[in-house]
Amino acid sequence: MALHDNEEQNYQHLGDLELQIMQIIWDKDRYCSVSEIHEILYPTNRLAYTTIMTVMGNLHKKRVLKREKEGKAYLYAPARKRDEMASGAIRKITEMFCRNDIPEFFRCFLKSQNKLDRCQIEELKNRLVELEREAEKK
Repeated sequence: MALHDNEEQNYQHLGDLELQIMQIIWDKDRYCSVSEIHEILYPTNRLAYTTIMTVMGNLHKKRVLKREKEGKAYLYAPARKRDEMASGAIRKITEMFCRNDIPEFFRCFLKSQNKLDRCQIEELKNRLVELEREAEKK
């Protein structure tokens, strides 16, 4: 089963540098300049400013970032929420590797989590109970 159009829009593959940039911008939750992001990622100028500028421009083209012009430069902010992007990626993984078999996805996910503590396990149980209640209402 393919992703629905609105779900497909929420999935966008991000490379490592794109994801690093998005994590910073999501955490800041405001418009940021390229120079601000460059300074956070590479305070010793390990990577060129123009590389960060290009990647942020690409994220704008992917509609993951929105931008506004301020003077000669652009300021960037998230166009999509972190949880929307994560949900889209999880749906894509579930489709690709588990053929939309949700219990199989959870088996794989839990197998990948070597060290769940009691609090995390309890939280997962609580979330499943909430889902069960919601399903009963439908």
